[in-house]
Amino acid sequence: MTMISRDHWTFGAQIITAAGVLVITVFAFVNQLNQEFRDEVRSDFSEMRTELAAIRTELSSMREEMHDMNSRLGRVEGQLRISQNQ
Repeated sequence: MTMISRDHWTFGAQIITAAGVLVITVFAFVNQLNQEFRDEVRSDFSEMRTELAAIRTELSSMREEMHDMNSRLGRVEGQLRISQNQ
Protein backbone atom coordinates (compact mmCIF):
# COMPACT_ATOMS: atom_id res chain seq x y z
CA MET A 1 0.00 0.00 0.00
CA THR A 2 1.46 3.33 -0.95
CA MET A 3 1.21 6.39 1.20
CA ILE A 4 0.38 9.83 -0.16
CA SER A 5 3.46 11.97 0.05
CA ARG A 6 3.42 15.36 1.67
CA ASP A 7 3.79 17.01 -1.73
CA HIS A 8 0.30 15.91 -2.68
CA TRP A 9 -1.39 16.97 0.53
CA THR A 10 -2.02 20.51 -0.69
CA PHE A 11 -3.48 19.19 -3.93
CA GLY A 12 -5.67 16.80 -1.96
CA ALA A 13 -6.74 19.65 0.30
CA GLN A 14 -7.65 21.69 -2.78
CA ILE A 15 -9.73 18.83 -4.16
CA ILE A 16 -11.51 18.35 -0.83
CA THR A 17 -12.12 22.11 -0.54
CA ALA A 18 -13.45 22.30 -4.11
CA ALA A 19 -15.72 19.32 -3.50
CA GLY A 20 -16.96 20.91 -0.26
CA VAL A 21 -17.67 24.22 -2.01
CA LEU A 22 -19.48 22.35 -4.79
CA VAL A 23 -21.61 20.44 -2.28
CA ILE A 24 -22.46 23.63 -0.38
CA THR A 25 -23.29 25.46 -3.63
CA VAL A 26 -25.56 22.64 -4.81
CA PHE A 27 -27.22 22.48 -1.39
CA ALA A 28 -27.81 26.26 -1.37
CA PHE A 29 -29.21 26.14 -4.92
CA VAL A 30 -31.57 23.27 -4.11
CA ASN A 31 -32.62 25.01 -0.90
CA GLN A 32 -33.37 28.20 -2.83
CA LEU A 33 -35.45 26.28 -5.39
CA ASN A 34 -37.25 24.54 -2.56
CA GLN A 35 -37.95 27.88 -0.87
CA GLU A 36 -39.29 29.36 -4.12
CA PHE A 37 -41.52 26.31 -4.57
CA ARG A 38 -42.81 26.59 -0.99
CA ASP A 39 -43.52 30.30 -1.47
CA GLU A 40 -45.41 29.57 -4.69
CA VAL A 41 -47.48 26.83 -3.05
CA ARG A 42 -48.15 29.09 -0.05
CA SER A 43 -49.33 31.84 -2.41
CA ASP A 44 -51.61 29.41 -4.26
CA PHE A 45 -53.09 28.18 -0.99
CA SER A 46 -53.72 31.78 0.11
CA GLU A 47 -55.62 32.42 -3.12
CA MET A 48 -57.60 29.21 -2.61
CA ARG A 49 -58.45 30.20 0.96
CA THR A 50 -59.65 33.60 -0.24
CA GLU A 51 -61.81 32.01 -2.92
CA LEU A 52 -63.17 29.47 -0.44
CA ALA A 53 -64.09 32.26 1.98
CA ALA A 54 -65.94 34.04 -0.83
CA ILE A 55 -67.79 30.83 -1.69
CA ARG A 56 -68.73 30.31 1.97
CA THR A 57 -70.06 33.86 2.16
CA GLU A 58 -72.09 33.32 -1.01
CA LEU A 59 -73.49 30.01 0.28
CA SER A 60 -74.41 31.61 3.58
CA SER A 61 -76.22 34.39 1.73
CA MET A 62 -78.06 31.84 -0.43
CA ARG A 63 -79.01 29.84 2.68
CA GLU A 64 -80.47 32.97 4.29
CA GLU A 65 -82.43 33.78 1.13
CA MET A 66 -83.81 30.24 0.98
CA HIS A 67 -84.77 30.42 4.63
CA ASP A 68 -86.57 33.72 4.00
CA MET A 69 -88.38 32.22 0.98
CA ASN A 70 -89.41 29.16 2.98
CA SER A 71 -90.70 31.40 5.78
CA ARG A 72 -92.74 33.47 3.33
CA LEU A 73 -94.01 30.33 1.62
CA GLY A 74 -95.06 28.93 5.00
CA ARG A 75 -96.97 32.13 5.78
CA VAL A 76 -98.69 32.03 2.37
CA GLU A 77 -99.64 28.37 2.88
CA GLY A 78 -100.98 29.21 6.32
CA GLN A 79 -103.07 32.06 4.91
CA LEU A 80 -104.40 29.82 2.13
CA ARG A 81 -105.46 27.19 4.67
CA ILE A 82 -107.18 29.82 6.78
CA SER A 83 -109.04 31.17 3.75
CA GLN A 84 -110.06 27.64 2.68
CA ASN A 85 -111.44 26.93 6.16
CA GLN A 86 -113.53 30.09 6.15
